[in-house]
Amino acid sequence: MENFLPRFRNREAWLRLLRLPNLLTVPGDILAGFLLVPRALVTPGDWAQLLLAIPAGLLLYAAGLILNDLFDYAVDLRDRPQRPLPSGKVYRESAAAGALVFLWIAAFLAAFFDALSVAIPLILCIILYDTGLKRIAYVGPALMGACRAGNLLLGAAAAYEGVPTAPAPVAAAIGLGLYIAVVTHLARNETRPGARFTPAYIARLLRLLIPIQALLCVAAIHRFPANLLGLALLPLLRVHRRWAARFPPS
Repeated sequence: MENFLPRFRNREAWLRLLRLPNLLTVPGDILAGFLLVPRALVTPGDWAQLLLAIPAGLLLYAAGLILNDLFDYAVDLRDRPQRPLPSGKVYRESAAAGALVFLWIAAFLAAFFDALSVAIPLILCIILYDTGLKRIAYVGPALMGACRAGNLLLGAAAAYEGVPTAPAPVAAAIGLGLYIAVVTHLARNETRPGARFTPAYIARLLRLLIPIQALLCVAAIHRFPANLLGLALLPLLRVHRRWAARFPPS
C-alpha cells in the first residue's frame, strides 16, 4: 500500500496520461453545441444543464484517453516505454479504475439533463475505438470523428430532451467530426521516423480546434449576446501551446 499511493499520486504522470492540453479543446465543443440550438428551445434553466454537460464531456474525453493507453500497453511497452503506464509511473489497475469512474460519472451527469441518448452512443464509440477499431484504416478516424461530433451534440442536448435535431448543431457536429477524422488519419504514423506529419504538427492541428469552436459559437448570432462567449475560448490557445511543450498531446 505504501508503494501504491505515491504512484497513484504522481500528478505529472497522470497529466501526461490525460494529455492535459487536449482537454482544453473539449469545453468549446459543448459551448458551441449549446449556443447553436435555436433560441426558442432554450430556457434559463438550460444554462445550469450546460454546467453539467461541460464536466460530462471532459470526463468522457479523459476516459477515452486512459482506455487508449490501456489497450495500447503492449505497443507502448515496446515503442514508447517512457509513457506513464509502461514506465510504471501510473499503475494499470489505477488507470482502469479511473477510466471506469469517469465513464460512470459522465453518464450520471448526462442523465440529469436527459442526454443519455447522446452519451451512451458516445461511450460506445469511445470503447469501440480504443479496443481495436482505431487500427482499421478509415474506420478508426471515422469513430474518432464521431466521438468529437457526439461531444458537440452533448452540449446541444443540454437544451433538448433527447437527440438534438436542429440543423445548426447537427451541421456543426458533422463538420467538426470530419475535421477530427482527417487529423486522426494524418496522425496514424506520426511517431514513425521520417513521418511527414509529426506529433508537433498534429498538436497544431488539434490546437486549431479552439478558434474553430470560437467561430462556431460566434456564428450563433441568433443567441446574441451569449454567442460572444465563444471569444472567451481564444485565450486557451496560449495555454494549450504552453502545456503542449510539457505534456505531449499525442
